[in-house]
Amino acid sequence: MSIFKKIFGGEKSKDEPQNDFTKFSKSIKSDFHNLQDLVEQNAGLSFEKQMVFVDVIGSNSWELDMGKGVITFGNLEFPIQIIGSLSFNSYSWMWGWANTQSSMPENLLIQSNKLKEIGEQKNIKELTDGHFNVDKGFEHKIGMMACGLFKAKSYYCANYGQGTLVVTIDDNKIPQIDKNRLEKVMTSFPQLISGIDLLNHKNTFKNYMIDRDFELNISENKIEGLKNKKILVAEFDELNRLKSLNGKI
Repeated sequence: MSIFKKIFGGEKSKDEPQNDFTKFSKSIKSDFHNLQDLVEQNAGLSFEKQMVFVDVIGSNSWELDMGKGVITFGNLEFPIQIIGSLSFNSYSWMWGWANTQSSMPENLLIQSNKLKEIGEQKNIKELTDGHFNVDKGFEHKIGMMACGLFKAKSYYCANYGQGTLVVTIDDNKIPQIDKNRLEKVMTSFPQLISGIDLLNHKNTFKNYMIDRDFELNISENKIEGLKNKKILVAEFDELNRLKSLNGKI
């Protein structure tokens, strides 16, 4: 089954029913209760930001200057916040705030410490345990979550051989997402769910549409999004996995 297809709408015939825009309304994100909620609330737009950042840095390799608090790609330099790191040897995650042996500057751990505070307030174990085993793709889920929560321009997983350092990046050299390019949703969301194991596609898509300023009409197995008089329609199965994504854009 095709993940997505485009429907190119021509002129409406006189007999064709007009769209009922009154069924759409603005939505806001629900409160979060666990790590899965946080990831699903932030994955969609963060993944799109990551694609923009990849275009900016191209094929340049990275270098980190902890003293200056920057990561560089060729001639491009960006300030960072360190979120945490993944070890390839044990496939375990360590938060930046818990990595006391690496002498990371405190000014680079502001966001990492804030995530710990959120974990304490919401009783989210993964945010308060300093070091624990994880599944494949966890580092990207954390990067997307932090990027969205802190409204950063991107995140980056810096592979240093024995592991990956996850940082967020916020710099005006990285273009803003053009939220009027609705066609990006049609390609970006299927790429996201094919590359990252997200349990609830429906919830992830809903939050992505909210971040992109769509008005929504939500039913049991369908989400319709309206923006600039253009409509996207996503349908889901009984397990909230994406079945189809169509759009009149």
